[in-house]
Amino acid sequence: MSRRASQFQKRVMSLGYRGKEVFKPLNTGWIDGHVACVREWIANIFFYTKDGTTIMIDAGYSYERLGEKMAWLGIDPASIAHVLITHQDTDHVGALERDGCHLLDAATLYVGRIENRYLTGEARRKVLFGLYVLPQVTIDNEKFLLDDGDVFWIENIKVEAILVPGHTWGHVVYLVDDAYLFTGDTIWLGPDGGYSFINGLAEDNKLAVRSLARLEGLLRERGIAPKVITGHTGWSEDLSFVFSHTDEVCIGFRRQKPHDPSAPYDGYDESGDTEWHAREERLAAVVPVSGAQAEAERARGFWNRMAPLYDVAMGGGDAGLGEAVGYVASFVGPHDVVLDAACGTGAFACGVAPRAGFVAACDLSPKMVAQTRRKVRSLGLGNVACGTGDLCALDFSDGSFDVAIAGNVLHLLAEPGQAVAELRRVTRPGGTIVIPNYMNEEDTDRRFLKLAGAVGFSVHSEWSTPAFLEFLASCGLTVIECRNFEAKQPLCVAICR
Repeated sequence: MSRRASQFQKRVMSLGYRGKEVFKPLNTGWIDGHVACVREWIANIFFYTKDGTTIMIDAGYSYERLGEKMAWLGIDPASIAHVLITHQDTDHVGALERDGCHLLDAATLYVGRIENRYLTGEARRKVLFGLYVLPQVTIDNEKFLLDDGDVFWIENIKVEAILVPGHTWGHVVYLVDDAYLFTGDTIWLGPDGGYSFINGLAEDNKLAVRSLARLEGLLRERGIAPKVITGHTGWSEDLSFVFSHTDEVCIGFRRQKPHDPSAPYDGYDESGDTEWHAREERLAAVVPVSGAQAEAERARGFWNRMAPLYDVAMGGGDAGLGEAVGYVASFVGPHDVVLDAACGTGAFACGVAPRAGFVAACDLSPKMVAQTRRKVRSLGLGNVACGTGDLCALDFSDGSFDVAIAGNVLHLLAEPGQAVAELRRVTRPGGTIVIPNYMNEEDTDRRFLKLAGAVGFSVHSEWSTPAFLEFLASCGLTVIECRNFEAKQPLCVAICR
């Protein structure tokens, strides 16, 4: 069944997962002097070499180019006498199946005793939350069955089998020479850390999460930090990164966040996998995205979704907000260059533009910026420029603005002090910083916040007016005037130097 299953996955899964950043295989090449990798579409198989002996970890698809790519690495298929199998899915055992490529017919197969129940027909492999039963896999190779914790030697190579059920009932990971952990489909590495592997492909997601907790505990207890090498998403030797989200499960049917700029659009496109790169370049570890970057990416996605609905959700012509905009505009002079950072749909940018010399409006969300542009055009405002920008990392020179505004955003940020520091940096000495912000702690009607939270809205800080003013002072601002307004939520506008 391996040939049919391999071709089915290439056709169907390529379409189903395209653009979702779920599968991020390594290309063919060497991780270091011991570990080599062959890419088979979205899957990786690995080879470990020591003292002239090479063992294989997983056997990939029924893949026509396996022998060719092994040759890129200088590995002869006939030299492979031992294959460690993490689990029996066809993208991990296809080359060993009865209708496979027959390059490894003489190799001994090492497989978990529980996992072997799939191969004997005593258990049936189920995916898609138990709704679909996969055909039975048939393998004729000699098998060596393993139990949890078994330690064995292949020549001078020490191997330990560790049971991690969940993705399959008998999934095993292999700790090799206490320095390399080959994890198959137990861990999915995102740019912000490791997760339990794809939800729809697991027998039991809750069990998978418990297995990962046990695995991390085992490594920590022994005081070892092996290179953790996954079947579909690269490798890392930073255990804090690897196990950072393993109480969560990768949701495979949606586009992954935070965005991973290194992820292929289509994991089945192998155009970048070349012999030259395999011979000349090492395979780098997963590059983490910082917490701030991850937070920004989540925020961008949320506000992009909310942009078309934001003005309706906030009451459109909210009288209190309109009064606050007018109050802010009174501090703007006819020659002032004004920044509206985190402009949202443009309430403050459009409100102050008639009194200003020039207004630059930016927001993390491109779709919010698009809403502001539409308002600017409809109002005929020729002195407003709009673009994307991150309030916590503004792309402007020091002292660029006479007035800087950041409206109703600080309470949403994990690091609001960084945003205030950026506002101070881009405002000229003696300039004005205007910070309108909702005082959520003073909101006696929590229904709006509860509704907003249900759709992904996240509030990091709930301030009262005194606490808010104290925060601004702690950031080095002098509040010269402030006023409170009754808007959708209680609103305080602080005018600062």
